[in-house]
Amino acid sequence: MGIMVEKTEDTYRVACDERARKNASPRRAEAFCRSGITGWDASNPPEVECAYRIGFRAASERCLRIDLASAEALRDRVLERRASLCGPHPSDRRAAFLRGAAHGCMEAMRARVTGVKTGLLSWLPQVDAWASEDPPRLDWAHAQPPPLPAPEGPMMDKRDVPPWVWFDICGGPAPRPLAALRAEHAAANNVAPLCATPPTAQPGASLTPTTATRQITLTRADQIEIRPPDWLLRGALERDAFALVFGDPGCGKSFLAIDWACRVATGSPWRGHVVKAGPVVYVAGEGQHGFGRRIRAWSEHHCVGLDGVPLYLSPAVAMPDPGDIKALVTAIDTGVDSVGQRPALIVLDTLARNFGGGDENATQDMGRFVMACDAIRARYGCTILVVHHTGHADKSRARGAVALKAALDAEYRLTNEGKLLLTPTKMKEAELPPPLSMELVTVELPGLKDDFGLPVTSAAIDVLDADTAAIVAQAKASMPKPGKWQQTGLRIARRLAARNEDRTVAIDAWRVACEKEGMARQNQFRVLQSLADRGVIVVEDGSISLPNQPSVTSHCPSIGRGK
Repeated sequence: MGIMVEKTEDTYRVACDERARKNASPRRAEAFCRSGITGWDASNPPEVECAYRIGFRAASERCLRIDLASAEALRDRVLERRASLCGPHPSDRRAAFLRGAAHGCMEAMRARVTGVKTGLLSWLPQVDAWASEDPPRLDWAHAQPPPLPAPEGPMMDKRDVPPWVWFDICGGPAPRPLAALRAEHAAANNVAPLCATPPTAQPGASLTPTTATRQITLTRADQIEIRPPDWLLRGALERDAFALVFGDPGCGKSFLAIDWACRVATGSPWRGHVVKAGPVVYVAGEGQHGFGRRIRAWSEHHCVGLDGVPLYLSPAVAMPDPGDIKALVTAIDTGVDSVGQRPALIVLDTLARNFGGGDENATQDMGRFVMACDAIRARYGCTILVVHHTGHADKSRARGAVALKAALDAEYRLTNEGKLLLTPTKMKEAELPPPLSMELVTVELPGLKDDFGLPVTSAAIDVLDADTAAIVAQAKASMPKPGKWQQTGLRIARRLAARNEDRTVAIDAWRVACEKEGMARQNQFRVLQSLADRGVIVVEDGSISLPNQPSVTSHCPSIGRGK
């Protein structure tokens, strides 16, 4: 039994078993067990009962709108504040509000974990009416909040619930620190061998852990074998590469990923260039039900059959989770082994759906995602293509930590301004190709009708051979206006570059000047990348240069020439 809070006619009784007391932090246990703060008394004045009910309503509504990890953090902050109150004050309104907020957090999380769904539509109005009673009825029968509706579905998977939330709601042993589980965790899920498997390993290779000491061999520079690029799709994707396509929701990036996947799986030419066919695994986290219609539309539009083609669909996986990685590897080994080849391309659509419960903006979480992708890529020697969304404020960059872009071999931005424009923003081992214009073509699916007898349609990508200059100009015009720090960064770059004949400035000198202006160091890379994407600066070999173009100020009209 874990921690349970039960209402009796005299008081809230907090039952904590010995195991919970030993594993919980002192402040956490204190927050649960302080008699004055958790007490209920029929002699409390009405304003105290009102404060408790208002706290319950506010916290429960908020916790139903946010994820469980954020709800747990909110509950813990409430408990910390409740524990910090000095002395027992059972009639204190602040203590009553915090008591209600903690209870509301727990009930909301309990509803989500146990599978209460549509019943919340009737429960929330009941809570609102109970909290709005004026004056509140103070007898015990009306002092407790409305009970939760019965669960309508199965409980959430334990892996999707924060450990302490699961412990508080479902009981069981308290969660153990990750450091204490590291050895057995790796052994149980075979994490180490997946990361350590050399690129030449076959799909069916054993995942048995090895204790052999790693050996490193040095290669002299003049003995390095130089090879030309090995293209999967010429000019777009290399083999054994880590690539990303990002864009606004609904801009067509999934249709582009499907187009590339179908061309690789069928060996269909890409822009007139031969494509060597190979198995493709498409991990579809968004629009999985429509995937079949989209590949059917591609097949109809390009007149290429898909019968027997090695194109495989997988549900979303939590890439940083060792168990999910092992499940994906097992599925690939089983499915692709039937054609006797290793996958040539793995598509993750989208990053958010395949990221697990981590924070995209946290460098550590993003680093784990990149390491998981590298491990799978090393196992099969394949290309991994990630489909991702743009940032919330800066549409010129992908959302999340910059550690992702640093790890990429190729990155593309897709915009949709009537016509699609695919702009390369990074090409690690080759020169950036020019932007490519495309369009989405509506395709009617033969033999499919909806409930009203109308034909079912989808879409496919068509590459346009037209001049992209107008589309590029339109895309630049649609870019959001530069923000405060972008303007500051460009002004500083102009001022420093004006002192040099070659109109360049070292990035380190630019960083120092930006810090003096109050720009946080973690924002500097984003500002630099945004200015480079706008074309107002060029970043190369540790320096910033300003192209001498009449249109420089047109990108940032509010910025004058540096003095």
